[in-house]
Amino acid sequence: MEHLTVCLLCGSDALLVLDASANIKRCEACGYVFDDPRPTIEEISAYYSRPSKYDDWLGASQERESLWRRRLKKLLRHRVGGDLLDIGTGIGQFLKLAQPHFSSVTGTEVSSSAAQIARERYGQEVINDLLERIDFGGQKFDVITLFHVLEHVHDPLAVVRKCHSLLRNEGLLVIAVPNELQAFRQKVRIFMHRLGLLKRGACGKLGIAPIVLDGSLTEIHLSHFTPTVLGSLVQQNGFKICENGLDPYYVAKGGANMFHTFYYGLMSLVRLVSGANFYDTIWLVARKQLDTHIKGGAE
Repeated sequence: MEHLTVCLLCGSDALLVLDASANIKRCEACGYVFDDPRPTIEEISAYYSRPSKYDDWLGASQERESLWRRRLKKLLRHRVGGDLLDIGTGIGQFLKLAQPHFSSVTGTEVSSSAAQIARERYGQEVINDLLERIDFGGQKFDVITLFHVLEHVHDPLAVVRKCHSLLRNEGLLVIAVPNELQAFRQKVRIFMHRLGLLKRGACGKLGIAPIVLDGSLTEIHLSHFTPTVLGSLVQQNGFKICENGLDPYYVAKGGANMFHTFYYGLMSLVRLVSGANFYDTIWLVARKQLDTHIKGGAE
């Protein structure tokens, strides 16, 4: 495990422990919430490279295709055509669906097993490496997408800045992340935990379980964003926000799909009326600005 002494986003050392049982801290200067200590990059890569990691994805490929189509529809409202880079592309299903709408599609993925599935099942030759280590040889993109990726990376600031450097002028950055700290269902989860209706240790007082690498967790999140913190991160690094809303992230069928569709619609209405996001996820679209001054953060 590795430890942090300063905030990764702003460099402040004013770090407050929010939940010692789950190793969650918050930067008092910018509001960024994160895990500390946390697994190393090598451990995370190995965790997501397990051969069975994406079995559930393959077993629900039709439902996941519906998810990708919902996201693609939202994306195409802002941009059609050009060169697309999808960071953390997983098994390549989104790249396959997006291909007809763009001049070219490129994907990156740290999981070797996911990269293999992308190649064998969807015919996508993704780059199997961390974004920060990839040399694109001067290639630029018109759209960069990060669907539920930024919460996994070890240096969100470096990733956002790398995306800025890879985008053409006025290119689009699309980010989707969980809304773990403000979601209504997360509040219900915390309430149930306090009543003893959830298993002891199922989650900390914030509804976030401590990181373990024994295979019991389906996902490992190192960062826990709010719409405000995520918005500030991109705005302070050369982007103008075009949309800060809800990511239609649900994979279900039958009655469960009907419920999730209704719930997403309801939370979208709440967002429209109140301006607050109480849904499970955050969807942010930002445009690269010309001649912008990028503020310094943790170096």
